[in-house]
Amino acid sequence: MKNGLLIYCLVLTAAVAYLFYKVSNNTSSASKGEVVMPEGKSGNIVFVNVDTLLEHYNYYKDLREILTKKQDSIDAVLKNRGRDLEGEIAMYQKLAANMSDEQRAKEEERLGRKQQQLMQLKDDLLGNLSGQEDDLQDSLHKHLTSYLSELNNKTNYHFILGYQRGSGILLANDSLDITSSVIEGLNNRK
Repeated sequence: MKNGLLIYCLVLTAAVAYLFYKVSNNTSSASKGEVVMPEGKSGNIVFVNVDTLLEHYNYYKDLREILTKKQDSIDAVLKNRGRDLEGEIAMYQKLAANMSDEQRAKEEERLGRKQQQLMQLKDDLLGNLSGQEDDLQDSLHKHLTSYLSELNNKTNYHFILGYQRGSGILLANDSLDITSSVIEGLNNRK
């Protein structure tokens, strides 16, 4: 089993080395907002630093701000409703000694229902936020892949890799980094 894994790793390493060896000399000059192969380097394999892209991509910042505002709004609603419920519980605790058993039971049941409703509201709001977050992530992905497809029609890269800390790419040559050009192109795009 160990030998099979070692052979598999060696084959993959040889394949990657072969791809880098076969990189063509298609260096293209580009106008503002287009990606240019770094000087002295040629090839059809480049990468985008995803962390840097998200830090400087205006559309992503706008989406993140929308989600943050929605999260803050949900937190405020839940906090206010929770505070109201706590006030009602405190009032009940003060008045409970003067209530009959039947009145206490009814009030406890009402407060229990109100607490369940609050928990259901929380679940509904957070589920809705999660769905909106998924929609915004899809929108972000579509914007990025649409731009990269347009870019690739001009540059004809074989691979545009996404480099991110903790990803499958352990090391990337900085000369193949097209992140700043991609950020500029995305932010200038209408």
